[in-house]
Amino acid sequence: MSTRRPRWIPVLALLTLLATACSGGGGGDASSEDATAPVGGQTGPSERPVQFEGAGKVKLFGTLTMPALQSGGSVPGVLVVPTAGVGGLLAPTGVADPFTKDLATTFAGAGVAAYRYDQRGTGESRLEPDVRLSLDDLVADARAGLDLLAQRRETTGRDLSVIGYDQGGLVALRLAAVDDRVKRVVLISTPGRSLLDVRAAQVQARYGPEAAEALRTEVANLLTTRTVPPLEALRTELRPMLPAQEAGFLAQLYGYDPAADAARVKAQTMIVVPTDPAPYDPQRLAAAIPGAQVVNSVGSGSALVISGPTPEDRSDPTSANHDHGAAPPVATTKRDTDALDRMARFVAATSGTR
Repeated sequence: MSTRRPRWIPVLALLTLLATACSGGGGGDASSEDATAPVGGQTGPSERPVQFEGAGKVKLFGTLTMPALQSGGSVPGVLVVPTAGVGGLLAPTGVADPFTKDLATTFAGAGVAAYRYDQRGTGESRLEPDVRLSLDDLVADARAGLDLLAQRRETTGRDLSVIGYDQGGLVALRLAAVDDRVKRVVLISTPGRSLLDVRAAQVQARYGPEAAEALRTEVANLLTTRTVPPLEALRTELRPMLPAQEAGFLAQLYGYDPAADAARVKAQTMIVVPTDPAPYDPQRLAAAIPGAQVVNSVGSGSALVISGPTPEDRSDPTSANHDHGAAPPVATTKRDTDALDRMARFVAATSGTR
């Protein structure tokens, strides 16, 4: 696992940007032959690094977690869409939380193959300095990740699901709205209303009402002008959330209405709500998706944490704060395992074949 820090893109573009390094996440080259070859021969869950090509031919790195599988057998697959990018804060600083690894391990235990990857611009999925983020590219990346699962021998012909948390939930939501291969979708701590409302609530809880009002003012100007003031003109606590070089992406995020895509989703849907659901408005998503089930977790935040590292001041923008492929140390974190198990059973209860 590489311990090189990623090119900075302020994280938690929708709630949390955690990280795992020595937990089996992270890159590693895999040839096109590797991408379609079975893991094979294992007696229990196993992991291997697998890369794929996203939008604009950007190389994205991830990890495939495979359950025990008889030779020639096949299993359903789930794509774990990461949360990372710009537009947020409030994640632990410099401490990696192996959330997606925990998800993948839980899924594998239920007999589902899971593929998790570094979002572009984080971990090993590096971008050239002049490449900007866009919501369309993130969705195209996720679709390419789904292609990878669809093409593997272990999951060929089996149902595919997608799971996303925080900002990754918005990407998963849009993917499910436009790709009929997605048979089930799980949305964890995914905003059901404007990202601005979510972020303002978080900022107010941590920094007070003046900071929240300042964020609303800056975002209103952003949506009008598609620009962000110079760093020195912003309140200190807002600087990681409003990088000027990603103004276009920020405008996409803050102008996005999740319910519009939710109304187009035909896949069976589970919405997982943390113990502090107020900023997310999950009922708005549930109302837009016929038959969606809402699961109330006893864990908090986008990673369903019951106990773990205390969030710190994110004054160091180079800290390892994404969830796949970051440098150690790795946090010891207790999660709501009941919620994780319910998600795994939901994804595993597929129709079997596509």
